[in-house]
Amino acid sequence: MFGDIGELYGAIRLGLKLHRNYAQSSDARLRNDFVEVKTITPFKKQDTVEINLAGHFNKLLIVKINKDYEVSRLLVDRKKLPVNGSKKLRLQWKQLK
Repeated sequence: MFGDIGELYGAIRLGLKLHRNYAQSSDARLRNDFVEVKTITPFKKQDTVEINLAGHFNKLLIVKINKDYEVSRLLVDRKKLPVNGSKKLRLQWKQLK
């Protein structure tokens, strides 16, 4: 449910054009860019997301919902993500701010 909220937030606030639910590789488009959306929920103990680098996306949108249900966002170019030689990447919110 919170993942859908993150995607809807991106559509409303940034103008993302969402793909159909459970589409492979990316969640939306923003102009000519494919966007992967990750949501940090208020129930997580750590402010981290895990990204599948095999996916087809140019930008990463991280939506953070805190315990008071306030929403923050970060939009990051894929080329600015750290390279670790793996197919998965775990990022902390503070790492990207």
